[in-house]
Amino acid sequence: MTTEKTVTGTLKTGKLVEITTIIVEKMMGEEGRKILEFMLSNNDLIIEETAGKDLNIKSNIVRKILQKLSDEAVVIPVKVKDKDKVLHGWTLNRDALANFIITRLRKSRDKLSARIRELEENTFFMCPTCHRRFRYEEALANDFHCPNDNTLLIEVNRDYELNFLREKLKSLDRLLEYIYSDGF
Repeated sequence: MTTEKTVTGTLKTGKLVEITTIIVEKMMGEEGRKILEFMLSNNDLIIEETAGKDLNIKSNIVRKILQKLSDEAVVIPVKVKDKDKVLHGWTLNRDALANFIITRLRKSRDKLSARIRELEENTFFMCPTCHRRFRYEEALANDFHCPNDNTLLIEVNRDYELNFLREKLKSLDRLLEYIYSDGF
């Protein structure tokens, strides 16, 4: 019975790490993913002073990303003693990964809901050249021409977009429901 729990826990942790990596890459780009993968391959630890060289990423970018990950509680700062000096390390906070994922999914859900409400309440026009969007009032003020390139604006297919966004919202809801039901 204990072995079964350990295997399930390991599988859950692996899935949490995988989802966290995807979210971090979306939030912080390829550098964020590289930093997280480097930590995973180094017993969940990264040394700030050497990370830039190890990953071929500017040290100030590494520091900014680690700070953002710390703000999200994904990593925790630690002091690492090396001979006669103290180095700044960061360790992966595996206990906080589920909360990080849930928080990010909720934020995405809230943004998606706001976009749906805005689309339901307004009529939008889009420039086919630069793809900039305008509310009806803005389009009217510009005589339905793009102020950037003077291209005639076209009305956004609201029904199509609403259906697309509602499907994304359902997908997010299913994912959140799965996470809650699975005991993450």
